[in-house]
Amino acid sequence: MNNLPIYDVIIVGAGASGLICALECARAGKKALLLEKDAQPGRKILASGNGRCNITNRFVSPKHYHAPQKLIEQALTVFPFEKCKNYFEALGIALREEENGRFFPATGKSTAVLEPLKLAVSEAGAELLTGQEVTRIKKGKPFILYTQKGDLFKANKVVLACGSCAYPQLTGTQSGYQLAQNLGHSIIPPAAALCALNVQEKAIARLQGIRAQAALTARRQNQALAHSQGEILFTNYGVSGPAVINISSEVSRNLPKGPVELDINFFAGYADFSAFMQRRKETFGKRRAKDFFAGLLHENIANLLIDFAGIRKNIPVKDWTPGTWQNAVNTLQKWTFHIASARPWQEAMAASGGVNTSEINYNTFESLKCPGVFITGELLDVDGASGGFNLHFAWSSGFAAARKLSEV
Repeated sequence: MNNLPIYDVIIVGAGASGLICALECARAGKKALLLEKDAQPGRKILASGNGRCNITNRFVSPKHYHAPQKLIEQALTVFPFEKCKNYFEALGIALREEENGRFFPATGKSTAVLEPLKLAVSEAGAELLTGQEVTRIKKGKPFILYTQKGDLFKANKVVLACGSCAYPQLTGTQSGYQLAQNLGHSIIPPAAALCALNVQEKAIARLQGIRAQAALTARRQNQALAHSQGEILFTNYGVSGPAVINISSEVSRNLPKGPVELDINFFAGYADFSAFMQRRKETFGKRRAKDFFAGLLHENIANLLIDFAGIRKNIPVKDWTPGTWQNAVNTLQKWTFHIASARPWQEAMAASGGVNTSEINYNTFESLKCPGVFITGELLDVDGASGGFNLHFAWSSGFAAARKLSEV
């Protein structure tokens, strides 16, 4: 063991934050080693953005994250949007902006991000070893890292960039939490984020495959948890689509505390929906329920909503009782489903929970529990909205840690 080389820094995990951290450390002249448990680095980068890699977002800001605002502010100060964009362009990656400020490689393939990044890491002089899962880290000067293969490595500094347990089929793992916990950190229980949701109402399967535009509100005990607006996709198990994915983190965080309800509003854009419906009633009041909703809703949505609202199908709308009419109008703007659970980890694009962020230095991402250890990326209790925000945090946290490591 005494003959082992001592690295300036060993980065555990060759994902987004680990790769950029290794690159910057090597560029600063540090002897850096990346240890990756999988046979291939950056597999989540390859899968991100449906295989296109949504590298960043023009509108990146603290409001798009579940994390302490000061932490995100500091990360974005070190590595703001323009710096991120210029950084990857300097690696030779042509970028293209799409709707809502999202940036992708111009080729439309995530390999156009991962391959130049790997080349840059190699050219800077950082070493990369794959198939090396770190199972234990012994504190000391230097740190000693033990791997599943029985190999030992020494380093003056260690970066935990192990990622979360999301997407276990793409290297998602619990091992990073265990390593951090063994070094003195507390772990916020991970929960699936950026995922679809299961609902208790089995009848929703009648809407499988139907897409609609809607405003969503997640509630617990009549307190709003999160709002979202956009496309919703009905499935045989519940709901998916961009609008659902962007509230899934809050739902997952709150489900252990008690029942969570989801309200769907198909007509949020109407200034006075009740007046609109009254005018429609005056025009089409002789129609029965199904025909009355024709042109307003997808036929299958209308049929299920009629059942949910308890509307008698063969009575003309003009003959409905005031209570039935009001219930129908209300349901169109607040159709409530009960969330059973988030979808499994295999379908979650990210994870909430992880290493408690109060236990790291917001400026450097160095551990306050174990000096000399840095924790970056999704291993932390930080998760962002879809649209490139999670990858941007991974880049920025890895970059910030490397900046501090390069000063040592």
